[in-house]
Amino acid sequence: MTNQENVQPQQPPVGGEYGAGRRSITQRGGKSRFEMVREKKDRGVRGRKYVYGGIGILGVLIAVIAIGYWNTFVSPPRKLAIRVGDVEYTRGDVVNLIRFNQRLSDQIGIPFQLGSSVFEALQTIQEAELSFQLAPQYGISVSPQEVDERIAFILGFALQGTDTESAEYQANLEETKRQFLNSVGLPEDVWRDFLKKVLFQERLREVVGDSIPRIQPQVHVYQVLLEGNNAQLEQKRQLIAKELAAGNDVEEIVVNFSADIEVKRNRGDLGWMPRGITTAQIDNQLFGVDANGNRVLPLNVPAVPRLDESSGMWSVIIIDQYQEARDVDENALGLLKDKAMTVFLNEQRKNIDLDLDLNSDIANWINKQVSLDALDVTPVAGPTDPLQGLLPSGASIAGPEPTAVPTPRGIPGISAPVR
Repeated sequence: MTNQENVQPQQPPVGGEYGAGRRSITQRGGKSRFEMVREKKDRGVRGRKYVYGGIGILGVLIAVIAIGYWNTFVSPPRKLAIRVGDVEYTRGDVVNLIRFNQRLSDQIGIPFQLGSSVFEALQTIQEAELSFQLAPQYGISVSPQEVDERIAFILGFALQGTDTESAEYQANLEETKRQFLNSVGLPEDVWRDFLKKVLFQERLREVVGDSIPRIQPQVHVYQVLLEGNNAQLEQKRQLIAKELAAGNDVEEIVVNFSADIEVKRNRGDLGWMPRGITTAQIDNQLFGVDANGNRVLPLNVPAVPRLDESSGMWSVIIIDQYQEARDVDENALGLLKDKAMTVFLNEQRKNIDLDLDLNSDIANWINKQVSLDALDVTPVAGPTDPLQGLLPSGASIAGPEPTAVPTPRGIPGISAPVR
């Protein structure tokens, strides 16, 4: 038997030629390698979708946070608050000015009036910028040295009798200025620019005020503050009228009848008043005459009571003297200049592009920013004008017509006597 005959024929594996392959498929759950590769690829795609979805959600959250941060902290300070001609001031500029005002108030011991500070700041910015743009037409200029002098004045450095060129003076001034600017958080160039424009405004006010006559008709006015209902007020007014008609001293009458606890200090004397420092209605009462030439309010006759909103009491005015020609005192002249300046600027506003963006939400945001940085901010009522008792409800002594923003009485420490 040959070797070929001794070789036993090999039987194919059970299941045929592809049995090993079928065992492999059986161990993989009946899936071929191609199917497994495809499933793995599908799982990878689904996994990437989850990853991309998570990244997308995270990106949205980051975007929402970024937008919120921008809208809350970055964007508001950059938004327009006021524009005068081509010059724009942002809400951040208004915040800086109010903080500046606040530090000055702290420095000189005046309570900081947060409630009206936004309106006063906007009015101050507008009038200072408007004056600065108009000043060249009137030959007005301000030197850097004058700005330096105003800075020294604000910081409490007396200039008269002081060697301002000495090294000690300059060192003390620079250190005080550095500390002040740090407390305000205001760059020096911004501060100087604002003070320069305030100086231009003061010079323009003097130019406008030069047209005011220094000798004018004036009345000497007293004020009695009363309390009670209508019947009680009229009864007291009649008693005052009888006392005056009897020739009794007007100051004694005021002291005896007035409900104002301060009356003993000033005895109700409001001083000499020219026409124009109150409203047209009050001016008519103080200076007006009827068709027969008789005074609307005769001398030594108490006027009809008018509510004094500052005190909550009723104001009764008495004119005890009238002079056709009298020198206007400095206080009254200052009020006349303020009024003339207000009228002048109101006329000039018609010729210059002005834009003011202010509502209660913006005002609240500005006040909040100031409060966050405030040392001692107390929301208190604004200063009461000594003539406010003569004015009707809602009227202002600042000018004949109310403007969108109240005219401020000045920023403490900024204004100085014009030399």
